[in-house]
Amino acid sequence: MPIPVRRLIAPVLCLLLLAAPEPGRAATITACFAPPIPGACDPTATLVGALDAARRTIRVQIYTLTARPIVAALIRARKRGVDVRAIVDRSQLREDPHDAAAVARLRAAGIPLRVDTVPGLMHDKIAIVDDATVLTGSFNYTWSAEHRNAENLLLIRDPALAALYARNWRVAEGRARPLTAPPASPLARPTVAAAPPARPNAGAGPVGPVRGNRNSMIYQWPGCPYYDRIAPANRVSFPSAAAASAAGYRAAHGCR
Repeated sequence: MPIPVRRLIAPVLCLLLLAAPEPGRAATITACFAPPIPGACDPTATLVGALDAARRTIRVQIYTLTARPIVAALIRARKRGVDVRAIVDRSQLREDPHDAAAVARLRAAGIPLRVDTVPGLMHDKIAIVDDATVLTGSFNYTWSAEHRNAENLLLIRDPALAALYARNWRVAEGRARPLTAPPASPLARPTVAAAPPARPNAGAGPVGPVRGNRNSMIYQWPGCPYYDRIAPANRVSFPSAAAASAAGYRAAHGCR
């Protein structure tokens, strides 16, 4: 027996009403691309604008942070009283002057920085603003991401989503190690917080800079059999064995 149309429509309308977002709670999403496409936004300008609009909190979780406009925006936020905190990957401690200078400037401005200790890469690209806005995507905070790479950035205004990202940020904060006090010069290399001295397996042990392998999480020094055989893409330089240990690396075996 055919079912009256009105009896079919009523349940469908009820489901649509239940699934509809509450007034004022719908997320808004803005997509930005590099290289930019007609009608789309610019990633760096959008990120800087969101940071400049922050009034209470900024939480950053970023693999590479070197772009001067973004560093400047974070410092401006800190100066106007915003609670700014950031978690970076251990590669940010390498001897590249751009990486070191960016970290040093943020620390000199009083922004707490922590280094993630996950076994692999801390590959996130996230900013959480005022517990209401999330910026994420492939876009690293670098000049190359803006001018050389193919990247994307999403700006999502959604407090519920921001709360989830903030929860993940707090988990990362708990496992990360803090950086030490800001260096005297903004161009000086930062170090991680003090850790127990490394225990070499043989010989006098490392003195001075050491070289880590981001894949194996093992550091080597001159005299180690694989010191010069770490692939350039996997190398991470540290000013000392203590800095490498604090970042989660362990000493190599069989070094003289």
